[in-house]
Amino acid sequence: MTSKTPVTPKRKFGLITTIAMIVGIVIGSGIFFKTPLIIKETNGNVLMGILSFVVAAFGIIFGGLTIAQYSSNDDKIGGLVSYCEMSWGKTMGFLAGWFQSVVYYPAIIAVIAWVAANYTFGLFGLDNLLTTGTFNPGVWFLAIGYLIFYYIVNTFQTKKAGHFQDFAMYAKILALLVLSIAGLIIGNPTQVIASSPSYTTSMNGFLNAVIAVAFATDGWMIAPSIAHEIKDPKKNLTKALIFAPLVIIAIYLLYFIGVCAFVGPDALLAGVDPISTISNALFGPWGIKIVLLFIVISVLGTLNGLILGYIRTPYALAVRGELPFSEKIAKINTKSDTPINASIFAFMFSILYLLFHFLTLDGSAVYNFNLLDGLAVDDLPIVMNYLFLCFMYFGVLLRPDKVKASSFWGRYVFPILAILGSFIILYGGVSRPKFNIYMGATIVIILIGLLIRRKKSA
Repeated sequence: MTSKTPVTPKRKFGLITTIAMIVGIVIGSGIFFKTPLIIKETNGNVLMGILSFVVAAFGIIFGGLTIAQYSSNDDKIGGLVSYCEMSWGKTMGFLAGWFQSVVYYPAIIAVIAWVAANYTFGLFGLDNLLTTGTFNPGVWFLAIGYLIFYYIVNTFQTKKAGHFQDFAMYAKILALLVLSIAGLIIGNPTQVIASSPSYTTSMNGFLNAVIAVAFATDGWMIAPSIAHEIKDPKKNLTKALIFAPLVIIAIYLLYFIGVCAFVGPDALLAGVDPISTISNALFGPWGIKIVLLFIVISVLGTLNGLILGYIRTPYALAVRGELPFSEKIAKINTKSDTPINASIFAFMFSILYLLFHFLTLDGSAVYNFNLLDGLAVDDLPIVMNYLFLCFMYFGVLLRPDKVKASSFWGRYVFPILAILGSFIILYGGVSRPKFNIYMGATIVIILIGLLIRRKKSA
């Protein structure tokens, strides 16, 4: 039975769960399958790879510190929607929420579900694109199954979803630390870094590496979407936004350097799988199975956290009356304490983007969809999301009447550094293949959103 009017969900998430949500979403599949790509883009130059992490760190660390200026002022429903609204007005808040609801979240969730399915197939020795490089239609069906399962859990068992998020965070940190420490101890990090100048990196390669890191570090800004369900959010969310990014970057750098030290840049450039190499050396023939199990848990933790955050975004727009059928989407089910119709909305868009992802990968190869072939369904939404984040960073910098910063550093230093890091990612995104197609499609989607909003307010 549902309530007749929108009801705000209860505050049920503490500081640890909020940190686990950020760390659990960010530390997922990205670092595992993007590390070889980072080395490839920097042409084996480990030092430039480390620099790409440092540059991307500006976006996550100083971005988190800047968004914390908002969270210390506001705990309304909507998170980033509310923050954009606070600094630049309701129209910008709607556009941010609309973009995240129909482009950013479903695109990322679809890719993560697909990655989880690939690694699951790899765990059981079955063909898949990520671990064996082989097309397998069963991967796509499992990806759909994962989406169905985690949407059900996050709709009807929110507390259990939060507990799984905590567990997944510890599992993935453990896996990364074991691989990192093994690489640093057994390998020779000093030598691989010292040999970096012998590998020449192009500017485009470096920017592509930065975008790969941006994908691996994406998701830290999702926690504000559950601000209205966090206990004492002005205190706990602010702490989480400061602490979690520092933990993430530290662990990622350890892993990247450890893998490069153990396997070596030449082997990575030749296509040697670092995960199987390290796991076999540490644990023998069963090593890859053990590590893949932890990776599957890690990726599913990311998927769980993304869905947890996504459901709240269309709900936030519906509460403001800015979506078709807003009254229905904003209804909270009194049994599950979640907006079930918002969950259905999110699930449908996730399935749609899984289809788009199929067309850009297996579909483009099997059915020759040349238009979509090469279009990055995963990276480009992240690049575009940084555009909206920049608006919020500028809001802290330029709208002191709207956003009260905690200090001089919070007002000027943090947002300037966050903007700098975001601009580098945006510049790299513009240089990507077929970015013009993605940009054009995004503009059309945004215009559709504006038409819907205008019709609703008319």
